[in-house]
Amino acid sequence: MVDNMAGVRSELGPTAQAVAAAVLRHRERMGWGYARLSRELTKVGRDIPPLGLNRIESGARRVDVDDLTALAVVFGVSPTSLMQPQSADPDQLVQLTGTNMIPAKRAWDWLTSGYPLSGSVLSFYNYALPAWERDAVEESLGARRDYPETTEPPVLETTSSPAAQ
Repeated sequence: MVDNMAGVRSELGPTAQAVAAAVLRHRERMGWGYARLSRELTKVGRDIPPLGLNRIESGARRVDVDDLTALAVVFGVSPTSLMQPQSADPDQLVQLTGTNMIPAKRAWDWLTSGYPLSGSVLSFYNYALPAWERDAVEESLGARRDYPETTEPPVLETTSSPAAQ
């Protein structure tokens, strides 16, 4: 449990728990203690003291997005991979904050902007992807955005047939 801004104790959600577990897993993979990880974070401009790192792993301290990004940089992974619940099987059910239990592959697809949890795929791509990535997807699908903006419906041009003349 951690204190929120109002000083009220609140449980970490499933995504924060996945991040805490990932920090522990990657710190151990690197063979680093808390002091070494703290020094590495300082090198990339994010000061988290060893006690803070211990509190992150134990669930007593939340990780903000700047912490998440710096941790990913020093571990050589993406921030998204730190949020993905650990799973050896793509069909294993996992939970992210705000979701029910879903297959790990579906969680990963959503976290990596590959596919929406629900709703329109096109709308998701329109708002979830950076414009340059969305444009590349549209181009690969043969879609076009270069039509002139108009409120008028398209009109078919007709030509008179020779018989009508």
